Amino acid sequence: MSKRGSVIVLAQDLVKSNVWLSLSGTAKGVYLLFRTKCQFAQAPGKPGKRGMIIANNGEIVFTYAEARSRYKITASRFRRALDELVHKGFIDVEATGMGVHKVSTLYAISERWRQYGSPDFSEAERPEPSISNPGFRPNNRLWQRARKKKSSVESAHGAVCESAHGDILAVCESEHGE
Repeated sequence: MSKRGSVIVLAQDLVKSNVWLSLSGTAKGVYLLFRTKCQFAQAPGKPGKRGMIIANNGEIVFTYAEARSRYKITASRFRRALDELVHKGFIDVEATGMGVHKVSTLYAISERWRQYGSPDFSEAERPEPSISNPGFRPNNRLWQRARKKKSSVESAHGAVCESAHGDILAVCESEHGE
């Protein structure tokens, strides 16, 4: 007997579709992992006529770190799988993130794959991160930590004596000649 939520149900038309069959093995595996992150709820409507909807669609988080540590998927394979899933209409990027800023990308399960290969298909690509990151460019001081503590003669083996303007006046050696 399985616990609630431990089953992935895929429609037969998805599994038998040419677009599903054209996916790489990694992309299929990543899609199935996305489906394990879905939380389902009753769709609004008349009782007996309503089905299930993905309650957290558009809020699904699947990070590169999780793919690497938990599922042993390298960053390049995960990126290619994400690109393929977005391009072929299985997932959509709802909000872009940037790992170095601890902002996660949010994904949604999409039905665009149903029109793949037809004129009605709306193409999508993974967008660039929306957070501007100047990185290690010249004159960018955002990445630097607070100023380093200046050493004092008492605590340092090779203390540097500086003037008020930051010019080095002398380098003092420790009593051991270091």
